[in-house]
Amino acid sequence: MSDLIKKTKTVPFINVGTAGSPSWKQIKKSTTFTLAMNPQTQTFDFISDEIPQNEIDRYQPSLAQSLTMFKGEDDYQTIFDMLFERATGEDAHREVLIAFYKETASYTPTGETDPVTVYKAWKVDATVTLNQMDTVNENIDFDLAFNSITEGAVSVSAQGVPSFTKGTFTKTSSGYTFVPDGTESESDGD
Repeated sequence: MSDLIKKTKTVPFINVGTAGSPSWKQIKKSTTFTLAMNPQTQTFDFISDEIPQNEIDRYQPSLAQSLTMFKGEDDYQTIFDMLFERATGEDAHREVLIAFYKETASYTPTGETDPVTVYKAWKVDATVTLNQMDTVNENIDFDLAFNSITEGAVSVSAQGVPSFTKGTFTKTSSGYTFVPDGTESESDGD
């Protein structure tokens, strides 16, 4: 039987540090995780076809979140501060990391002899669109509009801290292998 992918196996993180020195904090208290791919299409009415055809040009993903407001949680404080300050322009951008924990690969880091398990991941420049604060239901609803996506892998330290490395996955007979593209991995300094 196939393995059902549970909600805890696709995990969003938000950078509460800076782009050069990330501090990834898991968005833990959200009760919604709806990744809308939002395909952007173009219609062609070819003279040889009876009906017009749609082709997908690109995707414009967004991730809807409904964050339950728990004072003291890093995810709440980050989003509340943006709401309070009514963040716009560059202040509304945050790096987001989406880790797909059921999509694994083998990887041997430079200087190491033993392979480690890494997970497929996206590192995203996202615009945080704050929609509403609902004090009756005790949540803040917001969307993460994905502006650019960098594909790569996440490894997780013993303390649960993710570290992202840009690269590609290659399918092999025994699963996947991860090949970094030569960039240094980024880890949280906490």
